[in-house]
Amino acid sequence: MKFGRTQQGAMDGSESGTPFKEIAASVLAFLDDQSLDPTPGNYELGFLYRTDPESLAARSVDGVLTTGAKLRQDQADYILGAYHALVRTQGASPEAAPEAETRTGARLRHQTLQLHDLASDAVSVTGQFGRDLTAELDQIEVESLPIARTISTMIARSSDAERNLVAALKEIDALHAEVAAAQNDALRDSLTGLANRRGFAAELTKGPGDAPLALAICDIDRFKAINDRHGHPVGDRVIKAVAESIARSCAPHVVSRWGGEEFVILMDGVTLDEAHEIIATANQALQKRAFRIRESGEALAPISFSAGIVLTQRTRALDAIAAADLLLYRAKQAGRNTVYVQDTALAA
Repeated sequence: MKFGRTQQGAMDGSESGTPFKEIAASVLAFLDDQSLDPTPGNYELGFLYRTDPESLAARSVDGVLTTGAKLRQDQADYILGAYHALVRTQGASPEAAPEAETRTGARLRHQTLQLHDLASDAVSVTGQFGRDLTAELDQIEVESLPIARTISTMIARSSDAERNLVAALKEIDALHAEVAAAQNDALRDSLTGLANRRGFAAELTKGPGDAPLALAICDIDRFKAINDRHGHPVGDRVIKAVAESIARSCAPHVVSRWGGEEFVILMDGVTLDEAHEIIATANQALQKRAFRIRESGEALAPISFSAGIVLTQRTRALDAIAAADLLLYRAKQAGRNTVYVQDTALAA
């Protein structure tokens, strides 16, 4: 990353040959000019501004300074926070904690929006400044040529600043889109496109905590035999096809892949009988589908699933999965292709 290379260059003297002491003095002068305390965070932002002018952090600082205002401490904190969040996001490992990823993604989205607002305001002010100068230039008498040349130069610089800020806005917008896409990818199962466990947890936050809902957990019957006989690539295609079938039958309710060949369905505003009808219908629709091995053309036996359904609330949905899973286990023991609702067994 740029920060690492620039920092190392500053330790020995910058890439352009500027000694470290001169860079440090320049950073401190910048902080003094902005009336910012020389804290480690402010010094880091000043260092970025002085040594890496093409960085998003430096451009964002320019966006504030172009308005003629000084950089406030809250603005400095936002800009540096966004820079740090971006570095962490780019270097995050796949094993990072889901909660930490969610917090980082939300913070980064918020901070890029703040940067967008700062730069957008700067574009507006800079453009108006240039228009005001142009209007003044038209009223200057011809004999005042030195003043006219000065204002012409200021207009040119204002136009350049406006173009640079517009470019910074585009960069910020692109960053925001990338963050949103990455956040969405983190909530989706890569094989089926359904919500994963993180996506399931996110769905639970979208309604009142005490809102009643039915929760079903489904498991493909005899899936291990398909994997063992035909291999994992065929097994993956079966999971993908089953996911598509269940999602279509249960729409508009949320279907997520819980792991392996298991799926969890959230059904808002339905009774247990209605939930049973939805899941049983989905199971029947699945069994009517014909599956063949792509490589050999061999037909697979009809595929079914077993399920357990409970009635719960959003705030208790994660705990209710254990109860639904127990009903699923009983459905498997009862011979599979069965849906258990609470304590009542109902054949699918």
